[in-house]
Amino acid sequence: MLLGFFTGGQLGDLRRTLEWAAKHGFQSISVAAPPGSKFFDVGEVIKDPRPVRELQESTGVVISAIGFYGNPIDPDPSTRKLHSEHFERLIEAAHRLELPVVTGWIGKYPGDVDRNLQEIKKVWPPIVKRAEDLNVKIAIENCPGNIMYRPDIWRAVFEELGSPALGLEFDPSHLICQMIDAVKAADEFGGRIYHIHAKDAQVLWDRVRELGITVGGWCPHRLPGYGQFDWAAFFSVLRKHNYNYAVSIEHEDPFFKYEEGLILAKKFLERFVI
Repeated sequence: MLLGFFTGGQLGDLRRTLEWAAKHGFQSISVAAPPGSKFFDVGEVIKDPRPVRELQESTGVVISAIGFYGNPIDPDPSTRKLHSEHFERLIEAAHRLELPVVTGWIGKYPGDVDRNLQEIKKVWPPIVKRAEDLNVKIAIENCPGNIMYRPDIWRAVFEELGSPALGLEFDPSHLICQMIDAVKAADEFGGRIYHIHAKDAQVLWDRVRELGITVGGWCPHRLPGYGQFDWAAFFSVLRKHNYNYAVSIEHEDPFFKYEEGLILAKKFLERFVI
């Protein structure tokens, strides 16, 4: 497995980020690349991937995935067009860099799951076909920012789109904060996990008992090892399903600075990642 972290430029430009990662013993980074990103310019990579390839070679740190967490099924037609076209360009950039995975959100449309499935059917088949043609996998993060946030919806989307090119960027924290068994979900969908966001969460039961779950702040995201997730059980499931790719720390812990948090999370996860 590759032990790395997710970044959108918090450490500086791409060169400085890869050099920092190498200095601190990380093997990979995964990259947020929204439209107009200066940190990772998708258009420039499509034109000429050599500078990014050379950066990876010189530092010894690989880019495990590039991602866009937007809304390709946005109800606004102009946003929908921009985001869906950018996702296809992301796939092209990954292909040019010989990366196996792109990550992101499938999007969210106002209404229930069935309404979202209708919109997904309008937008996503050509995106998935592009990924199939270029031999790139799409890993959708199970974040409530998009509609693919829980297992029954994953089943429905996978059945609707019917392509093994589409899978999950598995993030246990989002399941913990829905009271969903994240280890059980990982076991059921182990063959569809194409990338991992390593992020924990902590249910503050004293707050829940007093205020319930309609008031925010009861489930803060934490660094791996500082929440309540059973990481040993999770990595056992990953081994069971022969997952052998990137484990990318996503730092959203309110109690640690960015660099400090990444280093602490790495120290914790090293016991599981060989």
